[in-house]
Amino acid sequence: MRHFRFYALMIGVVSLWTLQPMAQQAKPQNAQQLLERAAQAMGTAQYAKFRTVQVVGTVQYPQQGMQARIEIFYKAPNKTLSKINLQGVGEILQGFDGKVGWEKNPLTGLRELQGAELAQLRLSAEAGASNDIRKILRNPKLEAKQEKVGGRSAYVITARTPWGAPIKVYLDSQRYLLLRTDMEAAVPQGKLNLTSFYEDYRKVDGVMYPFRIRQSTAGIEAVLKVERVRHNAPISDAIFRKPKN
Repeated sequence: MRHFRFYALMIGVVSLWTLQPMAQQAKPQNAQQLLERAAQAMGTAQYAKFRTVQVVGTVQYPQQGMQARIEIFYKAPNKTLSKINLQGVGEILQGFDGKVGWEKNPLTGLRELQGAELAQLRLSAEAGASNDIRKILRNPKLEAKQEKVGGRSAYVITARTPWGAPIKVYLDSQRYLLLRTDMEAAVPQGKLNLTSFYEDYRKVDGVMYPFRIRQSTAGIEAVLKVERVRHNAPISDAIFRKPKN
């Protein structure tokens, strides 16, 4: 559930006139060129103008027959908070105030994050909702062969995360939008392989966001459906701080 902040993991219907000049550009020759093209397609330059972002939606767990409400807050330059109200469990909170990362869970209580979990959350807070994957890749390499993702041809980039975990990124070969990520995610129990698909892209204030994200790990599938993305709403720094109890 916490990995939905990799929503920084994002988004919309792109018109043909927008795609046409991009398609006429020379094809990228290496990973860095491709990532720059992706940043352009996602609207990351426009995203930099926003001080805060609020994402509201639902998370469904089809196999378990469960559903949750989710709300994610980002505040520049490096704060984030996610609220997941899970049916039959209660409210799960995870936040980073720029220094301290924490989680409050009805099942495990309040705890402070350390190691790879903290690094993962810190990076998500710094990247925000912009989905600027340039910030999460180290030593990216462009694979020679393209692959299919949901019927679309995709460039494939292999790399490492800042905390040293392997990650594979799939970018649409025509639209340059993020289609899929395969990564090793840090969780309290250790490490899990997490696959995410980014779908139903929509443009909000010049930035592309995926309004549907499907994730699977350890035999569990989750589907995030975004209802609303709001920019520059007033958000107090206090909500990002670790609770006292």
